[in-house]
Amino acid sequence: MKKLLITSIFLFAVSVAFTQTKPKQTSTDKAPTQKEMQEMMKAAQQEIENMSPEDKKMMEEMGITMPDMNNIGKSVSGISDAQLKKAFEDESRIVPEKDEARIASISKIPLADATIPAFLKSTHTKVLALLKPESKTLAEKLYTQLKSTGSTSDAIGNTAAGLWIMGRIQPALYIMGRVCNEDISNTDNLSNYASMLSMSGIQQSAIPVLNYLNTKYPGNSTILNNLGQAWFGLGDVQIAEKYLDGAIRIYAYHPQANYTKSFIEESKGNKTGAVALVKKSILHSYSGEKEERLRKLGHKLTGKEVSLPKDTKADPLNLGGFAPPPFPKSVDECIAMEPVWAAYRQQLRDQADALKSRLKGAWQVTMDMGVLTLVPIHAAPAYLKQNEVLEEYNRRMTEFLKKITAFLTGPAVQLKKEYEAAMDQLREEDDEQTGEGLPNKDYCPRYKETSDKYLRAYNEAMEPFFLEYLEIQKKYLNEKTHWLMYSEWPEKFEAHKLEAKIAWLGALTADQPISFISITEYKCAKPLMGKAGKISQFDDVACKYHSELILPLGKMKMDCSRFTSELDLSVIKFGLKQDLDKETFADQFMSCNVEVGAKAGKEVKAGPLSVEASAGARIGLEIDRTGVKDVYVTGGVKAGVGTNIIGAGSEAAGIPSSMMGVGVSDLSIDGGAEGRISLVSGKGSVYGTGILGN
Repeated sequence: MKKLLITSIFLFAVSVAFTQTKPKQTSTDKAPTQKEMQEMMKAAQQEIENMSPEDKKMMEEMGITMPDMNNIGKSVSGISDAQLKKAFEDESRIVPEKDEARIASISKIPLADATIPAFLKSTHTKVLALLKPESKTLAEKLYTQLKSTGSTSDAIGNTAAGLWIMGRIQPALYIMGRVCNEDISNTDNLSNYASMLSMSGIQQSAIPVLNYLNTKYPGNSTILNNLGQAWFGLGDVQIAEKYLDGAIRIYAYHPQANYTKSFIEESKGNKTGAVALVKKSILHSYSGEKEERLRKLGHKLTGKEVSLPKDTKADPLNLGGFAPPPFPKSVDECIAMEPVWAAYRQQLRDQADALKSRLKGAWQVTMDMGVLTLVPIHAAPAYLKQNEVLEEYNRRMTEFLKKITAFLTGPAVQLKKEYEAAMDQLREEDDEQTGEGLPNKDYCPRYKETSDKYLRAYNEAMEPFFLEYLEIQKKYLNEKTHWLMYSEWPEKFEAHKLEAKIAWLGALTADQPISFISITEYKCAKPLMGKAGKISQFDDVACKYHSELILPLGKMKMDCSRFTSELDLSVIKFGLKQDLDKETFADQFMSCNVEVGAKAGKEVKAGPLSVEASAGARIGLEIDRTGVKDVYVTGGVKAGVGTNIIGAGSEAAGIPSSMMGVGVSDLSIDGGAEGRISLVSGKGSVYGTGILGN
């Protein structure tokens, strides 16, 4: 804890000192001495005192309390230069320092069926000594409640895993330790307990259990990853890399193995390799931490590098169902099409007016909702997708505008000049032969023939431009609307759908300059009947991605942008709910993935559930110290698991179904007594890893 305090103060003092107007020249390549630290704190306090009342008020409104650096300086005045140097090195370190003492404490004798019970009992006793009394009390209440209802070891283990997912670390450790001691045959529980121990900073106790499981179930990516993460936490990068590589060989996009290995590659000076590994990790499951890491490595994440379920329909709004009338190519067609285009455009205006009225009401609904402090769970990757769509749209529109501008300023001008010259010549000839005693021939056919030639040349050239413009708009509006489904709350998304439909009706009107020329004054013969356009009905874009994860203590639901979780108060008494709210992931310095799958009949376990397994659809979660950051679906479908997923994932390619454009509908997995839960541990802090570590 003191180490964290030193580092936090150091970083704050340095950041303030370097934001001064005339900062003192200070090297960031080495740690400051106690004297330099005190000088930085004084400078920081001076900067705080010089802040305007408006700035201070703004900081207060943001919930930021300005510290008294003088008092902080006094409290840390006893910190030595050596401690400051160590804190600086820890903050700058890419991989953990090798912990020889904890590594030496790991027994060289592998655990066996006969010896693992004693090891688990000893480990649980050590863990109990580190847990907070209130956490142990809460956990004992829950454990007693579960046992009294006849819960199996599967159900109790899944309850512990559910507590972990909800950020209740210490009760989860307690319950998982108890159930493992009572039933050592449950490999899911053993694997998850080892993962919990590793992520809580007791890697030296996790490794023997993971080695035991690895002997029983070789080639399991969850076990291999968790071994790699544990050795990484102990600072033995060489051994860690061996296990992480093993997990990646089995599943190329393994989210945690790739992410942790990226730090190993960076420590070797291989930033290119580090970037590639983070990209593979984020393609499976996104988190803001991973995107920030890419940014620090010099890479800007793009929409192509994240995965969200695509729409299976190319034109989900049915924009292609609307068909404008054809452009007229002659005077007769202009005369015939004039009322057709007028009626068509009026229908477009009428439909747009009706939609605008609905849009006003839709926006009012969003205003009545008030200000939401949270953003949809998939907002960040959805924004990347939207930016990608916008960039492509801007590129295509730029190219399109260049082409049409070239036509309008070149061939179109020349065609008009030639037409006007020909018409002027005809008028002169007509004037010369018109009058008393002159032939007075009807020149209407000749005017019409010349106009037909002009109309054919101009409108036949312009119509493809109009159709290309519509195709660009159609693709943009469909794709933008689809990705908005993941970045906006459902109420606001309804308004955006209306905006897209209104924009499409506007594009269909064929206004200038992307329009046709109409010449109707030469009515030399009865015109043909005009062919009307088609005013269709829009289709709706609705969320087809619904998943529900049922945990022993509650459930989590995912509906595109909306992610909700709730406790089951019929299982957890109200007092326990309040106790549960006291502990979170906030200061645990850990990350993990959770894979949850349904059991299929008399399933034969091949070790702990692993991310690449294909024995049914999986709901996965990416969790960091602030909570759930991503929800995704992986795997294929196996008969009898009670799931409904359109299309199967590709195990051979190692691609999650959410990356293959598969629409997921009503996927529900019971992670209680009937499901399987696997904690796939991730990289912790390079120092002070876990709440129970050194």
